[in-house]
Amino acid sequence: MLFLKIFQIALVAGLIGLDRLAFGQFMVSQPIVAAPLIGWMMGDFHTGLLIGVVLELFWLRGLPIGGHIPRDATLSAILTAGLCLSRPGSIQGLDTAWMAWVFLWVGILLLPAGFLDQWIRRKNALLIRMALSSESPEHGVTRAVWMGILIFFLYYFGVTFMVVGFTGGLLGRGYALLPGDALQGLRLFLFLLPALGLASLLARKDIMQGRIHLAAGTVASFLIFIGLKQQSMPVLVSLFLLSFIMVYVQERRVSVS
Repeated sequence: MLFLKIFQIALVAGLIGLDRLAFGQFMVSQPIVAAPLIGWMMGDFHTGLLIGVVLELFWLRGLPIGGHIPRDATLSAILTAGLCLSRPGSIQGLDTAWMAWVFLWVGILLLPAGFLDQWIRRKNALLIRMALSSESPEHGVTRAVWMGILIFFLYYFGVTFMVVGFTGGLLGRGYALLPGDALQGLRLFLFLLPALGLASLLARKDIMQGRIHLAAGTVASFLIFIGLKQQSMPVLVSLFLLSFIMVYVQERRVSVS
């Protein structure tokens, strides 16, 4: 049963991965969307959303805008949510120390995955050059584009299936050996993780042009985090109203000026 669930997650991961840069870019590949989707498939949407909020704040600076190729926040969210929720008994509630432990190991795994990602991009560029030099460039380019999409799909599918399917048990055994002080440190690490992303984002000089939108997003994400931890519906409703008002006021000021 677990094998089938992991296979389904890998299929969805392949589709989500295409949205990152290969096809579409509808932003469903952002952690705030990808992680809750994986959580819903694993039977724990609440934890998936909690993971997505934390990782979205951490990866705020890495948005796929224009030709910018950010670090793979998508794969980070998918693997973190998949590994966290594949642990037996996770549906009854996850310790944030376990989430932080998984995120640290996923960060290490992303290093070789990043080299593989760059290698795939170079091969895709070679496919286009080969297509343009063929007898029928139009048909050759079409085939090359679809081949590139297939390669990216297989990349996300394969990495997700291998990591979630074969490393969860090893992580669980390593986690069981951690002393209490280490667990407390991991909990503090996860709590401070969004602050690292915000600090990195604020280091950009151009970000202050959208300071109202940044503030609205920050407040909304913080209230989501608190609301999920406390399971408070009034907090969740207030965050939507507050963020909407902040953005609306800013848009009105821009249109008037």
